[in-house]
Amino acid sequence: MALHFAFRLSLIAFATESVRGILSHSDFIGATQSALVVTALFFGLGLVFGEIATRLVEESARASFENWKNNLD
Repeated sequence: MALHFAFRLSLIAFATESVRGILSHSDFIGATQSALVVTALFFGLGLVFGEIATRLVEESARASFENWKNNLD
């Protein structure tokens, strides 16, 4: 899940930075380098936040299951 989140977030960041480069009439090399740096940064952030989200969801599911299992008794 974290890897999927990281890929999606970095793709959105790349597209956004590319459009920003086009709208600001930047040269191609500068806009591409900027987009790649932002892509790498957001990929790392996506991995971290995706892993945090995965752990939160798993912990919530475990707690809900334990609560349900205890209510059966």
